[in-house]
Order: sequence, then C-alpha cells, then structure tokens
Amino acid sequence: MNEILLLLLPIVGVFAVGCSIALIALGTMIDQFPVGDESKRVRSLSSPVESTRIAVAIFWVLFVIGIWALLQETRFGLILGITTLFAICLFMFTALGFSFAVLSTLRQRKNRPEIPVLQIGTPDSIVTISKQGYEQPSVVSRKRPNSIISAFMVDTLMKKE
Repeated sequence: MNEILLLLLPIVGVFAVGCSIALIALGTMIDQFPVGDESKRVRSLSSPVESTRIAVAIFWVLFVIGIWALLQETRFGLILGITTLFAICLFMFTALGFSFAVLSTLRQRKNRPEIPVLQIGTPDSIVTISKQGYEQPSVVSRKRPNSIISAFMVDTLMKKE
C-alpha cells in the first residue's frame, strides 16, 4: 500500500467531517430562514434540513466504500477508491457552494423592497401584473468606430428597411 495514500486518508476524513458539519448547519439555517407565510410551508423529506441530512448520509456511505476500495491491493480497487474519494469531495464542495448561494439569495430577497403584484382572473388562467418600484434609466452609447470599414459595417447593420 502506498504510504502517501494512507497519509491522505485522515486529511480527507477531517475535511469530510468539517464539511458535513458545515453543510448540516447551512441546511438548518436555510430551513429556519423566514420566508413569509409559514402556515403554507410543508416540512417533508424535501425540506432543506432533511435533504441535507440525506446527502451527508450518502456522502459518508460513499466515503466508506471509497476507503474500502482504496485499501484493496488491486489496481482496479485503487482506481475506484481514488475516483470515489475525489468525486465525493467535489460533491461536498458543490453542495457547500450551492448552500451558500441559496442562503445569500434568501438574505438578499429579505432586504429587497416588496414589488406590488396584481393577479387578475380565475385560478385556471391567472394574469400577473407587477410594477417595479423603480425605473432603471436606459443608457445609450453611440460612439462611432474609428475605422472606415467598421463604420460601413455598423451603418449597414443598423440600416432599417
């Protein structure tokens, strides 16, 4: 067995424990974040806490499988173990990044002013009309190109017929 791989296993294990704790904490923060009307909210396996716990459990099952494959003396087991450990570490980075993005989006939505919405029609055909509280000015830049060829091309493309 390669000693470098045996040295890297505890490092990956410490990374995995820290990331698992952080991911479960982020899932709990996302789940407890106020989103408005809590009476309509349904807590199930798809809620952030439960889905995060399921993802962490799958991560640890794959981590144990990767270590078992790595400790095999065959070339196939070595390749399978390294690939599995690398893939689940990438999965953990992706899950942490996604959780931070969701939490950041929720915080930004909380600080944004409400946009008035008017819904017209029956539940089968609802037309939603929303008006933003601010207007963004449109900036138009009409800088002419310095080259004669590019000026000709811009004039040709901008010609309305």
